[in-house]
Amino acid sequence: MILALAWTPLLVAAFFFVLGGMFIGIARFWPSRTAAESTDRVRATEIEMTGPVTHHERAIGWPSLLDSAAGALDVSERRRVIDGFAVIGDAWCAEILAQAYGEETEALREAVIDAIGRCRGEVEPTLERALRSHRVVERYAAVDAGSRRGDVGLLERGIKDTDGSVALAAAYGLARAGRRDLIDAELAGRDDSRANEIRRILPVLAYIDE
Repeated sequence: MILALAWTPLLVAAFFFVLGGMFIGIARFWPSRTAAESTDRVRATEIEMTGPVTHHERAIGWPSLLDSAAGALDVSERRRVIDGFAVIGDAWCAEILAQAYGEETEALREAVIDAIGRCRGEVEPTLERALRSHRVVERYAAVDAGSRRGDVGLLERGIKDTDGSVALAAAYGLARAGRRDLIDAELAGRDDSRANEIRRILPVLAYIDE
């Protein structure tokens, strides 16, 4: 009995020691009210300095060139109009498509490039602009249009593209235009993967054309 009473203060002390350690550990990872309030004040200051975030929708105005009284067309309707321009192929279609390329969303820009490449008139500036796009699909569409038109200057710039598929398509267009000299000049002294892929695949494509 005496031994049990002697151990009691030690057990109580150990209990409070462990309990205190738990509270200290929790306090280290529990976010303080002061820190949370400080973060809220910083965020409020940032919003006050920069203003509210606004999202700007791209203005699509080119359909009004066809009919100023027409309502806004949705994506599928605009796609049908663009495809229709590709069938008509007149110079006035190219003028509207040139404006459409600058206004359209990414969903339709490739279709615009393909359509304008099938039109008469001044289409080269738009194709050159597409060839400088950061999007590979637009650059590829520009090269494909240039290949159909036999635009050697555009294809000569396209074969220097950093994307292998665009460079190969440009080389194929130059081969179809009878300008293998430009291909050889571009590949001379090069041993990179893009150049080797053109050397490997271009003969296969030429064989298929025969």
